[in-house]
Amino acid sequence: MTATAEPAKVRGETLLAVDHLVKHFPISQGVLFKKTIGQVKAVDGVSFELRRGETLGVVGESGCGKSTLARLLMRLETPTAGRVTLEGRDLLRATGADLRRLRRNMQMVMQDPYTSLNPRMTVGDIVGEPFEIHPEVAPKRSRRQRVQELLEVVGLNPEHVNRYPHQFSGGQRQRIGIARALA
Repeated sequence: MTATAEPAKVRGETLLAVDHLVKHFPISQGVLFKKTIGQVKAVDGVSFELRRGETLGVVGESGCGKSTLARLLMRLETPTAGRVTLEGRDLLRATGADLRRLRRNMQMVMQDPYTSLNPRMTVGDIVGEPFEIHPEVAPKRSRRQRVQELLEVVGLNPEHVNRYPHQFSGGQRQRIGIARALA
């Protein structure tokens, strides 16, 4: 008896490779003729590989560059140097539709969930917001059902789609953030 696995789904396959990622922010002086007088080294030579089936936690002191690293990986910031590949594709060279396709499989989940949740939006609207950006994933007529399914997956009551973030505990708010990331 032999077992075969799909090549793209092999456990242990490298999903995310980060090689010497650098982000330096310039320190400028002057109003009219801005002169760079130094740099803040927010991320300086970060390298790692994340393989299928693995979990990576990024920890460190406040101000050490954890959020900047996440923003670089999401392409919300442009790195000063380095290379990032996601499933073998160069993430730093992706643009337009290709970048949107890659981002469908990426999401940040913040440690403090309340600050990342809009207090004027219902949980259903918050979790369903990615479907507005990527309508091909969930057609409009099936979005509410899909949102309720995601709430159930993360251990929340699917009937709470019309509640607001302040009506949930801290742990429940993190689950809302995870449901949004899954969406």
